[in-house]
Amino acid sequence: MTAFLIIGGVGVALVLLALLVGDVLDGVFDVDVLGGDLFSMTSIAAFVGAFGFGGALGLAIFGNPVPAVIVGLIVGALAAWGAIALTRALKRGENAATFRSDSMIGYSGRVITAIPAVGYGEIRISVGGHVRKLSARSALPVDAGQEVWVSAILSPTAVEVTPTTPELTS
Repeated sequence: MTAFLIIGGVGVALVLLALLVGDVLDGVFDVDVLGGDLFSMTSIAAFVGAFGFGGALGLAIFGNPVPAVIVGLIVGALAAWGAIALTRALKRGENAATFRSDSMIGYSGRVITAIPAVGYGEIRISVGGHVRKLSARSALPVDAGQEVWVSAILSPTAVEVTPTTPELTS
């Protein structure tokens, strides 16, 4: 049982190490050849820790090392799968709040390059904490520095705007 507890302790130490310097270790030990975080530091630490403690539990229940190893492998595999699933969910969450073009309609921005009557200028807009510079056109000419609001999306990098103030260029 001592061997299983030592393996479980090593797994806990790996988890702590992964929490402190996991990104560095994942870069040094870049063994994730299959993708999907299968051989990431997090999944390996989860497997080793759960294998050790699961094996100790199996040994306490069955009293035989063969079923204890099987129990350890099953518990370790489940823990590694859980770590992979959580890692994927966290990575998906990082990308969930991306800047989408259709979310800009109705937001105000500031003209940074004058918008001529025919053609494009540039605006700077902030949506959800993301600041972007976009090409912009308007039915009327708009001077640099004026505030405008986005009335339509023309493309992922271009919008149509309407001035918020009546002051226009002549």
